[in-house]
Amino acid sequence: MNSLNNRDKQINTIPIEETTDDISKDYKGIYWRILFLNLVVFWAYQSLMSAQNYYIKYFPNDHIDFWGTVSSGTTMFICHIIQLIFGFYKYGFTKRIIPGYIGYIIMAILVMSWKNSIVLIVAFGFVGGINTLTESPIYAIAGLFPIGSFTQAVQVGAGLAGFLNVIVNTLIRLIVLLVHSHIDQDQLSFYIFMGVLIILCLLAIYVYYSLINIPSMKIRIKQQMTSFECKTRNENIELHFIKNELSFWSLTKILKTHLLILIYVFFITLLLWPGIPCNATNNGWFKYNGHSWWCSPFIIGTFNLGDLIGRILAMKVHKYFSKNICLFLSILRTLFILIIFFRHSIDNILLLVLITLLGITNGLVATVTFMVRPQTIVGVNNCEKAAYLMTTALYFGIASGSIVAAILAVTHVV
Repeated sequence: MNSLNNRDKQINTIPIEETTDDISKDYKGIYWRILFLNLVVFWAYQSLMSAQNYYIKYFPNDHIDFWGTVSSGTTMFICHIIQLIFGFYKYGFTKRIIPGYIGYIIMAILVMSWKNSIVLIVAFGFVGGINTLTESPIYAIAGLFPIGSFTQAVQVGAGLAGFLNVIVNTLIRLIVLLVHSHIDQDQLSFYIFMGVLIILCLLAIYVYYSLINIPSMKIRIKQQMTSFECKTRNENIELHFIKNELSFWSLTKILKTHLLILIYVFFITLLLWPGIPCNATNNGWFKYNGHSWWCSPFIIGTFNLGDLIGRILAMKVHKYFSKNICLFLSILRTLFILIIFFRHSIDNILLLVLITLLGITNGLVATVTFMVRPQTIVGVNNCEKAAYLMTTALYFGIASGSIVAAILAVTHVV
């Protein structure tokens, strides 16, 4: 009987070779495609974030700058948890990423079709939910490789999206202003801006398919899906690179400091940006008929520029950081809360300097934390799960920070 059982186990065992291929020849192609894919993911979010002039003009009393980030952040976190609980991540990358980009296109069409504050807040939440379909698997794709630079590409894509998004938004508004169109200038620029998002989403779909057909990427995705399929059928797997696979709870205990850092970094950031500085005083050089203009190119733009600098800098300096240094820097960022108390009295230039530093430290600490993954986490599946856990912490920080900021706004504390 024992021999029969052993025989059955041998029949059901699926041997899969460990990946030892040389990725150097594919490195640049993978890096820039991953960067672009996450750039488009965040372009959708930043397109809603950058349209502050549109909200101020048409919905001045609806606090969309606060409630939009709450809607987006909480939806990100809840949908990401649902995805992990029900194991949606086991259904592969294509079934989540492609519907995600299509969803962004639908969202852009909806906000152009209905000029309504509720629709806009729902759109923020819709984008947040779709982000869990798209950003999480992009992090997971980057995590298929035993090097941190692909994860850094995801981070840089997010930072670059924010910076370029503000530039494109400002240029479109200036061009529309110079053309002297008979259509409302803010409305027309908003339509064109959403049109750019639709074009980028179509390009992202093409880039994604070109990414998954790169040889070294293709073999890893195939191995990953084979692993999930075998587990679904309760088959034994001889898969060397996922030996000693860890549970989410075991990984949480290993990553507890990393998760705390990410939660606190994004809590402080979303507590202080963008709503609070965008509602700061117009004294100084912002006071000249520009409130609907200066928030996006200056407050949104300077933070995104700083965030991009921090993410790029992380690639150069991450080897000098430990998790304890990252934890210390994240706690030190608490000092930025002074912005709440002095935003009406400090000079506009100083406010922008503080917002830039807020962005630099956000991008640097968050990206380094993702890159300095503990050496005890090895294997494709463990690395992918670690990426999902750290993304969960990121979303929780965004959600909690934006909720506290909105509460402070509606209670007139700020």
